[in-house]
Parts: sequence; C-alpha cells; structure tokens
Amino acid sequence: MFFEDLLSFATASTDIQSESSTRYIDSALANVKQACELLSLELPSIVSYPGSTAYEAALHSYFSAQEQALLPACIVAPTTSAEVSFIVKTLAQLRVPFAIRGGGHNLNAGAANIASGITINLRSMNQVTVNAEKTLVSIGGGARWGEVYPVLDAQKMATSCGRVSDVGVGGLSTGGGISYFSGRKGLVCDNIVNYEVVIASGAVINANKLENRDLWHALKGGSSNFGVVTRLDISTFPQDKFYGGVVVADYSTLNSQLEGFSNLLANFDPHAALMISISWSASKGYFIFDNVEYTKDITDPPIMMPFTQASPQFMNTMRISDVSDFATEASQFASAGLRTQFATTTFGGPLSMLTTVQQIWSNSISTIASISGINWAMTIQPWPHPFEAQGSGNSLGLSSSDGPLTLFLLSYSWDLASDDEAATTAAQKLIAAIDAATQKAGHYHSFKYLNYAAYWQDPIAGYGAENVRKLKAMAMKYDPAGSFQIGCPGGFKILRS
Repeated sequence: MFFEDLLSFATASTDIQSESSTRYIDSALANVKQACELLSLELPSIVSYPGSTAYEAALHSYFSAQEQALLPACIVAPTTSAEVSFIVKTLAQLRVPFAIRGGGHNLNAGAANIASGITINLRSMNQVTVNAEKTLVSIGGGARWGEVYPVLDAQKMATSCGRVSDVGVGGLSTGGGISYFSGRKGLVCDNIVNYEVVIASGAVINANKLENRDLWHALKGGSSNFGVVTRLDISTFPQDKFYGGVVVADYSTLNSQLEGFSNLLANFDPHAALMISISWSASKGYFIFDNVEYTKDITDPPIMMPFTQASPQFMNTMRISDVSDFATEASQFASAGLRTQFATTTFGGPLSMLTTVQQIWSNSISTIASISGINWAMTIQPWPHPFEAQGSGNSLGLSSSDGPLTLFLLSYSWDLASDDEAATTAAQKLIAAIDAATQKAGHYHSFKYLNYAAYWQDPIAGYGAENVRKLKAMAMKYDPAGSFQIGCPGGFKILRS
C-alpha cells in the first residue's frame, strides 16, 4: 500500500509523482483533526489553533508572504527531542501531511509550512551551548543564527555560520550553507560534527563520523528528506573582530566592480567574502549593493578596494566589528512579509562571461517593469576551490576540479498575488537564458544551490546522478514508509529528482 505508493513516486514520471502525492494528502486530511486532538491531549502546552495568539505569532514570523498565507490545522511547537519523537510517530501512524519549520526564512510556499496539515515549529528548540574545550557549539534545530553569534562573539570564537541573523541554523546547514569564513573553513555543512535527528520511526539518533555516517554525509545538502534535525554540533575556531560592512555605489561603477570580482575569483584570498547585488526598481532605478567582509583585523585590503572604494557611492559602513553586528546589519536590508522569491544558477568563466550574464539580466527588466512594486536584483558570489576542499565531504557533488565558479542569485519581490505568475515566468526565462548562454560558452555548471533555489527548480538533481542515487538509498533506509517524501511534501524531495 503505502510502500507501493512510495515506489511509484520514486520511479514514475513527474505527473504520476504529483498524483501519488496528491492521493496521499487527500486521504490523510481526514486524519488531521484526530492528530491535532491527540497531540493536544498528550502535549497540551505546545499545540496551537487558528485564532490563538501563539498560532498567529508563528504565522507572522515567517519571512515570506507566501509562507504566511498557508494556514495549518494546528501548529505544534516542541521543546525537546522526546516531544518531536512523539509528534513524528503520531503523524506517521495517522498518515497526516505535515511541514517542518526551523528558522522560517525559506521563501518557497510550503517549504516550512502547510495548508490544512500540521506544522512542526521547532523555534522553541533554540538552545546554544559551547563545550568546555571551546571546540564545539551545540545548537537547537529551531535556532536562528542571530541567537548563536552573541554566544560565540563573547568568547572570541566563531563557526562557519550564516550571514544574516534571521536565517535558521537547521535549514541553512542541511542545504549547504555559505559563511563569511567559507574561504578558510568550507561550507557550513562541512563543519557539522554531529546531527541529532528524529527519524520517521520516532527514534532519536545521532549522525556523525562514527554513528550513522551515511546519514551524516547525506544531511550535508540533503535538506529535510530524512528526519527532523533537533540539534547540530558544529566545530568552532578562534575569531576576533574583523573588517566588513556595506557599500552602496552608483551603477556607473559596474564595470570596475565586475573586474574586481573576476580578479578575486581568479586570485582568491581565503579571508575574503563578497556579495555584489545589482538591483533595479521603478522607484529607485539601478544601484549596486556590496556586502564586503575580510575576516582579519585589517582595514581595506587591496583585493577588496574595487568594492570599498567604488566611486561615486551613497553609503559606506565599512568598519572593524563582530559577526553579530555584521549579520544584524545584513538582516536590516531584507524586507520580511513581502511576496518574494529566489532563483539561482552557477557558471564558470572569465570576466566576459560575467559581463554577458549581467547584460542578460539587464535585458530581462523590460519583461517585469510593469509588475506593481517589483524589485529585481541579481547577486553574484565567488565560489572558489577552498569551498569544496574543506571538511569530510558532502552531498553537493562539487569538487575542486570544477574550477572557481560564480554563484548567481536572482532575488525579486512584488506587491500583488495576481502578479505571481508573471514574476515567476520572467524568472524562469531569465535563468534559462543564462544557462543557455553559459552552455554555449562552455562555462555552464549544473549545480543549483538549494538554499537559493526556487520551488520550480530541482537543486538535488544538480548534485549528480551518483549522489542522487545515494540520497535515495538513504531515504529508503531511514524512512522506508516515505513519511518525509510524501507525508512532508514541502521543500525539495529526493524522490522527485
């Protein structure tokens, strides 16, 4: 029965997969009320219903309007892994559709919330503790990075961590995770020493180098496909204050900034971290927003001067400070509660390839200019060799032999639900045009960074056939009944790749 559904889900066409998932959801909705009532009896203090203060506060704390608009039948907010175990077992037994919410920053509707099902809200599991040796920080699966930084900053320590305080620890780390320190320490997932996970059976297990090593590897990029991550143990290192901030420059500085980016990519300094965002809106026109960090107490290193000294500029907050300060600043430039979306792709190549991609983005503005309140921005980040050379391996399918790459992010927001289709179509066409151009030039890469991927993209497929095969094997091993493949439909599912 359910196993046969799962098997067809894994092997059939996309249409049949969707039909199988829909059958599961339709039949399970009848059990949702029963599940909410059962959870309320056993765990009364952590279950909330529509109209209650706790329920409404949870909904409004999602970053995107799309996630806020979904109304679960009830929200369950566990505080311990034992409570998560009971919840997962109950939902699996009753075949109830559910979602897993950590930080709640994912933009894709349904990634961390669900209409008419049950949302497991981990936000109360946000503890942050450092071991006596100051080599490891243990973080609850519902924590946001803004709850981690102050603890580490106070001890002059850091970990490979998120760059925006509102971003969740669990979601970022299971999707890969880029950090200010990635040039030196690798991706966030590469620094995970142990995951505590509640799998579909309700068992609370550890995944690390010695226990469930295959699952440990799979979670480094495998997202929410195997269980609920209730704790992450991440390696730390000494880190004092460093140089960083934001520069907002005139669009006329574009060419010199792209040249500086190309130079940084070719001659990468492991202390450098950079995001160049080129933005357009009808009200403000074009501008260039640079998030610049250099993880040493050195002011204005030469390799970063094309960005810090761009002229003319309208804002410059460059300073010596700590991670808490920089991440809080980054979050202030992100507008929560909007209809907003990411999409992504990756490519290699020289400065001429960067220039071509930027021109394709610029040409696409005519297709979205009439959308009410549209903000249309492309961001590029260097993805150099050291990002793949660190750690004990992950599931992303990248290696140093790929050469330095540029990670492209399209971020866009708009006012009206009636413009959803127009915005999505324009984004799909833009990513397709960039991929076509980079393929033609011989600089295309199939990798799509999961934490930036739109719901209509398939980032797991970009990990490569062998990694997808291994991830599917892990899903069948740790979740043979398919609770996290069909019962938890949001996010990027391995069996759809």
